[in-house]
Amino acid sequence: MVNFQSILKSQRKIEWFFLIGVLIFVSVYSAVTLTTKPAYWYDEAINVELSRNFADFGKLDLIIAPNTFSGAGATVGSTGYPVTLPLAGFFKLFGFGLAQARVYMLFWMSACILSLFFVAKRLWGPRVAYFGTLLFATFAPFYGNGRSVMGEIPGFLFFLLSFYFFEKRKFLVSGILLGLAVVSKPSVFVFLIPAYTLAVLFSGGAWKSRFLNLCKLGASSLLALVPWLVIYSGEISRGGLAGNIIAHFKNPYSEAGASALQNIAHNLPTLATSTTLLYFWVLLAGVVAALFFERTLLREHRYLLILSGTYLPLVLFQYLKSFGYLRYLIAAEFLVFILFLISLPVLARWIVSFCHPRENGDPVLDSRLRGNDRASLYAVTILIVMIIFQTVHLFWFSDLFPSEKTQKTIAYISREYPQEL
Repeated sequence: MVNFQSILKSQRKIEWFFLIGVLIFVSVYSAVTLTTKPAYWYDEAINVELSRNFADFGKLDLIIAPNTFSGAGATVGSTGYPVTLPLAGFFKLFGFGLAQARVYMLFWMSACILSLFFVAKRLWGPRVAYFGTLLFATFAPFYGNGRSVMGEIPGFLFFLLSFYFFEKRKFLVSGILLGLAVVSKPSVFVFLIPAYTLAVLFSGGAWKSRFLNLCKLGASSLLALVPWLVIYSGEISRGGLAGNIIAHFKNPYSEAGASALQNIAHNLPTLATSTTLLYFWVLLAGVVAALFFERTLLREHRYLLILSGTYLPLVLFQYLKSFGYLRYLIAAEFLVFILFLISLPVLARWIVSFCHPRENGDPVLDSRLRGNDRASLYAVTILIVMIIFQTVHLFWFSDLFPSEKTQKTIAYISREYPQEL
């Protein structure tokens, strides 16, 4: 007699051994160059300073003169309070420093890995969960974006959880998490708003039901703005904040003397020359081919496809408007990974039917079983090759912009001006 409870316990042990192994890999790989790779940079420094000032003075703002805050904290940083406020608490507990800030971000990266595994397992099955986790953990931009104190990885974590509850038709919880994703990194995740809107409107059923669901999702997502409104109530009361935010989204680089059209013209060639983008064009082409070969994918994954089909072009346009920062595309890249994993079985079956037509005389059922075995083998082989390729790239060819300038500067100031510290 089969002991299903024993099998379930065994599967859970395998899952946790796997996840612990992945988290150890992420942590050990990151620990070696935690504060130098990627280099400490301008936007990250703003977020760290915002958190430090909140820990010390209770103000999520920058100090521009002795005992003087800028009064523009709501727009000075590109990352929202879901990231900066917990970091302030982390500084309170463990002291202030770049190492502490980067360790804090490792917790976000680990949480993202765990969330991906369990959400993927429940929505798309164990194969997507295991291989998706490995693809994330061996993907160099995951570390380039994740180690810096920025909002892309926390925002994607909130988005993953939001989509899980969206699929479960729990719109109130989904909306709150959606709002947190958008607030974490508005320039990357604001495009989830039209994406979710279309996913609800094309969800089927009576229009009244769709409208009510959209209201639930929208109203609950606005709750994420409440802490922001409280923190920056003084700035909001002075007026002009909404206009500044709108102007920023129109052209974030106007102060640098660049126009959106100039940036677009400069970045368009990178769509065909960037190796990262070429990699994802290939994966996306596989997704499109799978949808063509098997239309049932559209019905099985309707919400994910509607959401992705809306979000991907919008965030790609945001990248084109920027100074060519690929970090804007990190969530899009993660989505393409998931879409490719879902589509791969269809592609593998097509490869089998093309390369191994059914031999004459084989029973139909036997032929199908053989085809499924071959398709599974092809799919696993493709994924293993991708993971090996990404791992080799991560260790030897990834360009995460390392620098020790910040550490050397701190050491110099500490040595030469200890009384000033």
